[in-house]
Amino acid sequence: MKLIFFNTDFSLATLTVIFCFSIFVSSVSAENLHGKVVQVTDGDTLTLIDINGFSHRVRLVGIYAPEKSQYYGQKSTKNLEWLVHNKDVTIEYSRYDRYGQIIGKIMVNQNSDAFCLLIDCIKKVDVGLEQVKLGMAWHYKFHEKEQTVEDRNFFSIAERTARKSKIGLWKDKNPIPPWKWRRDSRLKALKKAFEVKGIKKKKYAQKIGVDLDQLNIFLDEASKNEDEVIKKAFEVSGLEEEEFAAEFNISPKRLESILNPK
Repeated sequence: MKLIFFNTDFSLATLTVIFCFSIFVSSVSAENLHGKVVQVTDGDTLTLIDINGFSHRVRLVGIYAPEKSQYYGQKSTKNLEWLVHNKDVTIEYSRYDRYGQIIGKIMVNQNSDAFCLLIDCIKKVDVGLEQVKLGMAWHYKFHEKEQTVEDRNFFSIAERTARKSKIGLWKDKNPIPPWKWRRDSRLKALKKAFEVKGIKKKKYAQKIGVDLDQLNIFLDEASKNEDEVIKKAFEVSGLEEEEFAAEFNISPKRLESILNPK
């Protein structure tokens, strides 16, 4: 029987090289960008000018703010402006999206009058996390793997806390996430275009490049979304069914089917 001995010095040296190389690879995969915010587009997108004078459009990683025309969309935009407009920021990022926007973590550099504790002073604030804390955005879990595990946990806790406290967009019992709102808007436009054209489903499906079954799914979903909006509007209107139907130009029969589905 032969015993095999490893060269301990060689093994340790090899592991050290591998470890250092892995740190190097991870460090070069991430980039930092410094600049001043000159424009806020909405609650999760902004434009900055870097120290060399170049313009960059940046989307905050890990969050999704309401669209401007949604509930709390304007307030979310205003809050992001308050946090970053005309301020120096640092962007930590590793990729661009298909529109050429940087997807990154935005840290705003506080002024010298920042709030200080006995031991340390808060010099930088994670802007995306602040938006979630204040109920100005969702934690966008579909892309949460782009965040560190630590950041992911912070954002998740922040959203749960805001939801429980019913602040910001969570004042609404069932706020519509912007990704659903955008899809619903597209389906509504598709349904309206179909009705305006007045052609058969098969021909319309060919025109927009989908099969007939898929078109039926789209139209059914659009109708359900529309029914949900009507039902919600009726519930908050305080009107009787006949009054509501007359005021909103809905047939009493359709309103009845929406309110009392079989």
